[in-house]
Amino acid sequence: MMILPALDDARGWRTLLYAATGVTALIYLYLAFFVPGTLTYAPLTIQDDARQFLTWMARLNDPDAMRGDLLADYWQSVGPWAYRMLFTVANMLGLEPLVFARLLPVPLLFLSVWMAWRIALALTQRPLAAFAAAALLAGFVLHEDSIYSATPRAFSAPLLLVFLDGLLRNRGWQMVPTLFVLGLLYPTTALVGLTMMGLSRVGWRPFRIDFSLRTWVLCGLGAIAVGAAVIPLAGATEGWGPTLTISDALGMENMNTGLARSAVVGLSGKVDLVCQARTGLLPEIVPCWSTRWAWLPNLLLLVPMLWLAFAALRRGSFRVDGEPGNFIYALALIAGIAWWAVAVAFAFSLHLPSRYTQRTLSVLEFIAIGQVAGIWLDARLRAGAIDARVYGGGGLLATFLVASFLSPTPGLTRPADPGAIARIDSLPDSAVIGGASEELDFIPALTGHRTLASAEHSIPYHMGYFGPLRDRLEDALAAVSSSDPAALDEYVEKYGVTVIAVDRAFLMQGTLPERWDLVVPTAFRAAQARLARQPSALRRAAPGCIIHDGELMLLDAACLVRSPQGGSGEAG
Repeated sequence: MMILPALDDARGWRTLLYAATGVTALIYLYLAFFVPGTLTYAPLTIQDDARQFLTWMARLNDPDAMRGDLLADYWQSVGPWAYRMLFTVANMLGLEPLVFARLLPVPLLFLSVWMAWRIALALTQRPLAAFAAAALLAGFVLHEDSIYSATPRAFSAPLLLVFLDGLLRNRGWQMVPTLFVLGLLYPTTALVGLTMMGLSRVGWRPFRIDFSLRTWVLCGLGAIAVGAAVIPLAGATEGWGPTLTISDALGMENMNTGLARSAVVGLSGKVDLVCQARTGLLPEIVPCWSTRWAWLPNLLLLVPMLWLAFAALRRGSFRVDGEPGNFIYALALIAGIAWWAVAVAFAFSLHLPSRYTQRTLSVLEFIAIGQVAGIWLDARLRAGAIDARVYGGGGLLATFLVASFLSPTPGLTRPADPGAIARIDSLPDSAVIGGASEELDFIPALTGHRTLASAEHSIPYHMGYFGPLRDRLEDALAAVSSSDPAALDEYVEKYGVTVIAVDRAFLMQGTLPERWDLVVPTAFRAAQARLARQPSALRRAAPGCIIHDGELMLLDAACLVRSPQGGSGEAG
């Protein structure tokens, strides 16, 4: 009995790919909706980065929610309007944001795999090779958390694949609308796609540029589509003050060291334009912060794509009135690197430079790897040359794919103290949550309550947002660590704090949330030094002001201020 489809059984290989994707989707849904290892529903599960973009969504049910809140105002403004509308419509249909965010990856995953199959089959014309290419891309998507994030970048890979499918088939009616939607959701990928479409009108050997009416219409409509989508988003962020430059970033302590929260430098401490999460050219498959040699495997993974692009250019078979085939790799490399160079020159006015290559070349490099491996394996099988290399290569590929489809890594997270989240959720809408804890990362998205600041929300590219946020982080550290009750009083009065949240470990041992050291390291270390000298006023007053006793301790701010141990007695 045949376990695998015949070499030319396109339907069989496609069915196998879709079945594997279905198994992965079920595994993901289990992880997203249940406590691992049980069948207990987990209502507070949320993807790591979704905690940012879901910050403001309490306003979908109550437009007055979180009124005047810095975090909610910012994340609502930087969310593309199409993204906001998608969640608005889902909410109207009864899918609250947290549930919808966990369901959204499933259709995006199937769209990605469907388009990957079409692209791979068009490039290889061989079902086995197409399966290998599409499955390897699926493996990448399943282990890179973008598609699970339910943020605008979740749409980058699926829509790029829809665009590439249209480009391979020379279908303007497919490319232009896709570029428009991409521009609405993730402009950097749209700009690369638009440039690829323009480059596709350039012939090679003999070199010529097609100035036909179709080219003018196609490129004109594409430019209008992307411009109409991108310009409103650019205007939405103008109110948040100047965008940082690289020089500005190098003067900021949360960006100028290799392991900082928003580092723009490599482990060497210098701006790294090759392998770095925000400025680097290479797709970051091996994390660039993990080792100074990460550039080498990341470059090696690009070799099949570079080879296919070079081979296509060398053959010179592409003509503007045909289908680009492997020229698609050359178009992606030229367009991606060109926009990366422009973004470096104008950093960070055109968003992060790495987003132009890491979100596009990573998709194509895995198709290329699968294409090369699949065609080699297919050729050996057709020739009957089944030897140790075929068994070894085929077995390695099969093992890798089985492991990939059975082990999605969605980057889901849960608060350590669900009871504290429930207690905050029950507070009046006027409540303002302050303090110092990594659990503050969850509160805006999960409860819709105003939170002064958190490490997760500390994105520094607009100083009109990050400046006040940094002040709040530093003030919180000073308030919880100072032995002077006046510092605590001032913090509560200045920000109108009603509840102060700190970790149990802080009250017991004076332990501060380590992640804050990556955002405001000077203030963090100063707070540590104060706590090492003597207990803070907050720690002394806390036992009489607890409103929730758990891993996350919730303290009544008014009580703390009135307390003889903690406050001056003038507030409240």
